[in-house]
Amino acid sequence: MPLAVLLVLVLAALFAGVISPHDPQHQDLLARLTPPVWLRGGSWNYPLGTDGLGRDILSNLFYGLQVSLLVGFLSVAISIAFGATAGLVAGYRSGGWFDSVMMPLVDLQLSVPAVLIALAVMAVSGRGLWKLILVIGVVGWAQYARLVRASVLGERERDYVTAARLIGASELRVLFRHLLPNVLGPLMVQASVDVPRAVELEASLSFLGLGVAVTTPSLGLRIAQGYQYLFGGAWWPSVVPGLALVLLVLAENLIGDWARDALDPQYRARGVRRASSAG
Repeated sequence: MPLAVLLVLVLAALFAGVISPHDPQHQDLLARLTPPVWLRGGSWNYPLGTDGLGRDILSNLFYGLQVSLLVGFLSVAISIAFGATAGLVAGYRSGGWFDSVMMPLVDLQLSVPAVLIALAVMAVSGRGLWKLILVIGVVGWAQYARLVRASVLGERERDYVTAARLIGASELRVLFRHLLPNVLGPLMVQASVDVPRAVELEASLSFLGLGVAVTTPSLGLRIAQGYQYLFGGAWWPSVVPGLALVLLVLAENLIGDWARDALDPQYRARGVRRASSAG
């Protein structure tokens, strides 16, 4: 069920330009705060109603999902690229100068909440979608570095690594051809958890006015812009994108739980032992 929901949301985002009934930025002030079609005064021309500037909420929802998914997947990909590379080198050369320099940086990064770092950087650099993706990606590298380093420490003395060294494989080949595929399991589990976190962080920053530009359809930005009408009776400009965000994050979290169970045998074994002891 969560996979089906996420698939529908992803397809809606991918084909937003085709299925959206209106341009998300088009303003029709004569139709401002039109309620959803199932309420009195609603119109099929705006199935989910309009916001305070007369923009179609359904179209903004489709494009907002596009932005959320883009930020979620690209920022996590950046985190993995930086963090996994650093973790591979640090774990393979444990005790060396790179490991000695990197691990204190990792501890420092993890000691400061990512949202505070992102807030500070976006406040200085200004709004922007690609800035936001880069910032969220960079602030998330440390946990991947630590995770991969710990996995490499357990893998580097195994027979397949020793055999690769003996036949003359270069260090880069050992790292990326032999070690990396064997640490992908925990890496993918962490990524499945971090994608919804990145989506939430983008929505939070956009809600606070430090995320995407005001001309970019974003669920967090639309929630913030509709909030001023929430207690005046026009709840749909804020609640509808909020529900879409909740549905997206919930589906991604449930799929992340499934991925953790499928890809992390140690977690699955702990779950079986807990079930057995409870029985």
